[in-house]
Amino acid sequence: MDNSHIDSQDKTSNFNIIEEFFKYFRYWYYFLISVLVCFFATKYYLNHTIPVYESQTSVKIIDDSKNSFSLPSSGLALFNRTKVNLDNQVEVLRSYRLLEQVTKSLNLTTQYYRVGYFNNIELWKNRPFNVEWMGSLVDNENKALSLEIELHKDGCKVLEINGGDANEFLPYNTIRTIKGVPFKISLQVGANPHKFFGNQFLIRKNSLQGTVIGLSSNLKILNKNENSDVLNISITGANKDKSEAILNEIIKQFDIDGLNDRRLVSQRTIEFVNERFKSLEKELDSIETRKANYKRSNELTFLEADAVSVTDSKKSAKNDVFQTETQIALSKLLEQSVKSDKNLGLLPTNIGVLNADINTQIYNFNAVVLERDRLLVSAGENNPKAKIMKSKLVDMQLNILQTIKDYQEELEVSLAKNNVVKNTTMRKFSEIPFDEKVLNGIERNKNIKEALYILLLQKREEAAVNLAITSSSIKVIDYALTNSVPASPKRGTYVMASIIVGLLLPFLVIYIGFLLDDKVHNAEDISKMARGKIILSEIPHIDDIDKLTTFNDRSILGESFRILRTNLTYVLPLKVEKQGQTILVASTIKGEGKTFTAINLSISFAIMNKKVLLIGADLRNPQLHQYLSTNKDELGLQDYLHDPTVDWHTIIKKNQLDNPNLDIILSGRIPPNPAELLSNGRKEQLINEAKKEYDLIIIDSAPTLLVTDTLLISQYVDATLYVVRADFTPKKLIPFTVNLSDREKLKNMTYVINNVGLNYGYGYKYGYSYKYKYNYAYGYGYGYGADMHGKKSIVKQFKSIFQKKSKEA
Repeated sequence: MDNSHIDSQDKTSNFNIIEEFFKYFRYWYYFLISVLVCFFATKYYLNHTIPVYESQTSVKIIDDSKNSFSLPSSGLALFNRTKVNLDNQVEVLRSYRLLEQVTKSLNLTTQYYRVGYFNNIELWKNRPFNVEWMGSLVDNENKALSLEIELHKDGCKVLEINGGDANEFLPYNTIRTIKGVPFKISLQVGANPHKFFGNQFLIRKNSLQGTVIGLSSNLKILNKNENSDVLNISITGANKDKSEAILNEIIKQFDIDGLNDRRLVSQRTIEFVNERFKSLEKELDSIETRKANYKRSNELTFLEADAVSVTDSKKSAKNDVFQTETQIALSKLLEQSVKSDKNLGLLPTNIGVLNADINTQIYNFNAVVLERDRLLVSAGENNPKAKIMKSKLVDMQLNILQTIKDYQEELEVSLAKNNVVKNTTMRKFSEIPFDEKVLNGIERNKNIKEALYILLLQKREEAAVNLAITSSSIKVIDYALTNSVPASPKRGTYVMASIIVGLLLPFLVIYIGFLLDDKVHNAEDISKMARGKIILSEIPHIDDIDKLTTFNDRSILGESFRILRTNLTYVLPLKVEKQGQTILVASTIKGEGKTFTAINLSISFAIMNKKVLLIGADLRNPQLHQYLSTNKDELGLQDYLHDPTVDWHTIIKKNQLDNPNLDIILSGRIPPNPAELLSNGRKEQLINEAKKEYDLIIIDSAPTLLVTDTLLISQYVDATLYVVRADFTPKKLIPFTVNLSDREKLKNMTYVINNVGLNYGYGYKYGYSYKYKYNYAYGYGYGYGADMHGKKSIVKQFKSIFQKKSKEA
């Protein structure tokens, strides 16, 4: 494959937007009709559709902590308020409990409609009557029913009940029961009901639960700015007054609910504090009693004074013990000194012994000793008075020792007592920290209870003040307002959508038609599948089935065959001297205009003073006789091939169509064995002899698909014109023709495109029909198959609408 062929393939595969545009623009009238139909259908729909409007309101959620009264205190954080949470407020606004209150307050379960020709218009403010549902609210709230009435002066006529026919007259304020629900209808005072007499109205009672759920789904709550405390609440509905009333009631119920909650909190706070006061009083009394009992059992007055007293007692007890022990030691030293004095000398005095008897006896003993010593100095040891005094000193020494012993015993008793006092004071001193701990714990518990008591008293006062001054926690920025432009349907959007749909519908239909279309439409289609093959000419569509070109024909038909004639001269090989050239006109299936092309080409050459012989070689379903207005059973090619005695000159029809240069050989009667006749060698003799007498021999052959007739002739011709009919020949047959040419079964083959410009052409009634892939049936009308002259199927008729040819760009 050369580069020029590759370039040609790339060019043909490129998408051409201009070509595609004009491909669809050819059906502009379908687009116009579709757009107009969709536009007027949309306009009709909009004119008879009740518009739905959006109503909205804006509220600011106020922080409760900024509105509550609080005494200056550093109390427990338990009672501090947190900042508002908008998500929580949104959930409250959507809550079933709140919307149920709104539904009951506005009686939204009952809907009133004025019956119209196309639509029922909902009434809200200016309805002429009112329906009151009697009986238990709990029993009726989940029951749904409907009735249609007609108003009159003295009552209303019930026309339908729950969609069923009814015909009864119901006076006003008369109780009637439907599905176990009693009700009565009364006229609205001040609504001028007489203007509505004779009009029909529809009353619907919906279940409470369904109404609340529907209201919740229709409610939109948005916080447009995350740093803002403003909530935008919106709702859509056909009745502006009703939507605005619902939004305002939602705000009202939300405010009431918040006020009740805050008042309930304050009231519950007061009740809690009062109950807590009683228990605190009991607890404080219990603490005081415990403290008194502990002091009494532990002989305590004031812990600080008791601690000082015990400390002093402890010091005193220690001093007493120390002094007693000192006296014992001194007395023992004195006793030892007295016992060791064998010479009855002077005894020590003022050594610290605190016993006066001992000190007196020692003093007296020392005085006697001094007196004795003075006597011994003067009189000697043997002096009787000295001996008496010595005896006296011995007695006095014994008395001193006895007194010391008695004093020691007294000191031991005193020491024991002092130790007991010491131990007692030490025990009391060691118990002071524990007593302090116990009393501190009791005092701390008492202080906590007292502080809590004071705090609760403060909180009770705060709650009482808050209960008295409770204010709204919301600020209404805008009450409910309704946009004058309907939220649905949006007229501009619907009109634009109608135009888009109006353009899209025919586009899709045409596009599907193009997808389903498997026909050849123009030269480009053939070029894509038969690359490298020559397309000599395009023959336009002719309305007249018998239209033939003539001398000096200035029509498009005549010009197209002159172009074909001229282009064909460049395809035919050089002419051998005194020998004509042979052209085979073939097609794939019936109806492609093969015979039409052959006879007009013959006429075109004959006009140039070329001696032309046109041979009708389609022995199975000949059509050439129709252009000559003769009988198809006249002598023709079949007679020559069948009977060796017949001279071909005798079957020629001379000077046809008022042209002396045009001779024609018809096919003759339809034979039972056309392939065998074409193979007996007579056709070669005819062609070879005719070349010597004619400039051009044009052969109108049979279709090539599964028929060998044309292939039996093609080897004796100089060129083959393969006729393809636009909007008729299936594209999948083109590879079949290319294969015939590549395998040289058709010599020097070129294409001629017939019927350019219309989706269905000449209406030739060949009986060829094609089936799946290349399994085609070839039906002729003399026993081999029925002619297919019936009407086209609905699918084919639908497809034929879109099978028009697209012009080459």
